[in-house]
Amino acid sequence: MTADGEPKSLSDITRDMGLNMSDVAAFSGLDESTIFRLWDNAEWLDRVSGRSLQSLMSSVPGIAEYSMAHAVRKRRDGLVADLHGEGLTVDLDALQNSAVAQQHLLNALEAGLHIMRGQATQKTSSFIARFWGREQDTALEALYSTEAGQGLLKDPRKLFDSSIDLAPRLNRKTYSFHSILALNILTHQVSKVTGSLEADLGFEVPGRQTAFMMRGVVMGSLISSNDFDLAERYRQELDATPVYAALEEWSFPTYTRDGRISSDFTLPSSLSLRNTATEVLREIAVYNDAYLYYLVSTYIPLALKRDPAFGGKLPELIKALELRGVDCRDRRIRQTCNTLVRRLKGLA
Repeated sequence: MTADGEPKSLSDITRDMGLNMSDVAAFSGLDESTIFRLWDNAEWLDRVSGRSLQSLMSSVPGIAEYSMAHAVRKRRDGLVADLHGEGLTVDLDALQNSAVAQQHLLNALEAGLHIMRGQATQKTSSFIARFWGREQDTALEALYSTEAGQGLLKDPRKLFDSSIDLAPRLNRKTYSFHSILALNILTHQVSKVTGSLEADLGFEVPGRQTAFMMRGVVMGSLISSNDFDLAERYRQELDATPVYAALEEWSFPTYTRDGRISSDFTLPSSLSLRNTATEVLREIAVYNDAYLYYLVSTYIPLALKRDPAFGGKLPELIKALELRGVDCRDRRIRQTCNTLVRRLKGLA
């Protein structure tokens, strides 16, 4: 496929290499009659069999690259058209120029289509639940982003409205692991960019669905609002309610794939938090002071109980907290950082 995604026939792909029909047949081991049927057809990929395509990919330079580009472009065009039908315009430049893998971004666009169609079904919950993970979350963040040139949608406000409408209807469904994950993911993304769900925080009924939704809202709101009191309220809730603490401890390792995503929300007794440590160090550097307070007062102490070596990155954690803590204006956050650093130095 050309740089702009226009289809090319098999003859177009091989012409610059000086390969004719007989050459391609000989190198690929396919009958010349098979190559003849495909040769000048720009839609040849839709006609070729899987085994023949494998033979062409392994013997003719450029075929494998073209095949992937064709598949990505075809799916992209379909999603762009479907989203346009739902009132959303995809920013093709942002999509093309993103550093995130195109496949992840297309998955995010498909999630947006599910949300816009508003069907609170098991299929919708199951699909959205697949975005529990660092790379998938980054792609979904691009879908919801309002930043020009970064967001996949030119105006995502209709997506926000549809997400807010869909979330409580997912919540009313019978308990399921995927609905819990999907609810967390939706509320997290919306609260991160709009803050509109912050007033709806409710800690009334201890339970996995309520607790996990609460975590999604709190994390998103902390990132968007830099609200110290919210971080402190969350810490107090975890201290008082074991199910909240259990879900908090489960979230980071499964999000970073240190641990297996399990429907019973449990972790193995022995677990090295290597990927989690890398993610926490990143977040210490990029997120606001209230989120930093959440990390040092709530999550990192929990993580150290699970893995006192913190994925082998205790020295890096100490250095990151010392550097970041000095710049915090809030005395309470500085003190919490300093207290944790002293504890970490005792472990290192």
